[in-house]
Amino acid sequence: MKADIFYEKLIRESEYSINFLEVEVPCLDVPWHYHPETEIIFIEKSTGTRFVGDNSEPFAEGDVGLIGANLPHVWKSDSIYQKKIPGLIARVLVVHFRDEIFKGPLAALPEMQDINQLLHESQFGVKFIGGAKEAIGALMKEIIKTSGIEKMVKLTQLLDFMAKTEEKQLLASTGYSKIRKSADFDRFDKAHRYMIDNFQQNISLEKVSAIVGMTSTSFCRYFKKHTKKSFHSVLNEIRVGHACKLLLENKLNISGVGFESGFNNVSNFNEQFKKIKGISPSQYIRER
Repeated sequence: MKADIFYEKLIRESEYSINFLEVEVPCLDVPWHYHPETEIIFIEKSTGTRFVGDNSEPFAEGDVGLIGANLPHVWKSDSIYQKKIPGLIARVLVVHFRDEIFKGPLAALPEMQDINQLLHESQFGVKFIGGAKEAIGALMKEIIKTSGIEKMVKLTQLLDFMAKTEEKQLLASTGYSKIRKSADFDRFDKAHRYMIDNFQQNISLEKVSAIVGMTSTSFCRYFKKHTKKSFHSVLNEIRVGHACKLLLENKLNISGVGFESGFNNVSNFNEQFKKIKGISPSQYIRER
């Protein structure tokens, strides 16, 4: 792993082109990272916040994501998991594979059109909702029992289901996808990663600018050019994403949720929440 950009070289546990992992740990705390393999992840146990590109949302048990090659991402367990309470664990099923196994002459087959489109959508990250989550979880549990060519067949069936279900949503924005392809993505990613790791604290524009070796004015222009949003807009989106999770947990009052998400006063929290979600925090609670 390169220290600056958190590139992750996955370790294969077998000679196969498809790698399946069962992970059971006290807490999901893998750093913000990416890898050339496409990833399918099913959260059997754990709650927390999911970050995929410039998207951040709460996750719960049953969460399913499809993450395309080289798309930065991380699933972070809630802080309570760091206390290592007996019986409280995080358990996930993960499949990694290289897109190349579905390219070449195989990709030209009419039967592969839906999967080809799905792999294109995976560049933005895809989350699955409704009954599709349970079905995908069941299919992933079947894959782990297989070996050899049967594993390839099961993965193809899984991707075909994921491609055809309508119970899915893209995660990262089109703008973020364009940033990833730019020559200076590493600079942007360093700033974005710092925001994800520290959004609950007071993050100053000067601090983030210094991290990427730019003046505050230059960094603001740079950030706006690449994201079409201001630095503070993106930071507030990260904070509101975390706030949504806390609101659904119903363990803190609205003021407490705002402070826990990095907002310095409740009026600013309410204003930014409504600006991003279109409704107030109290409405968000009632509607869910």
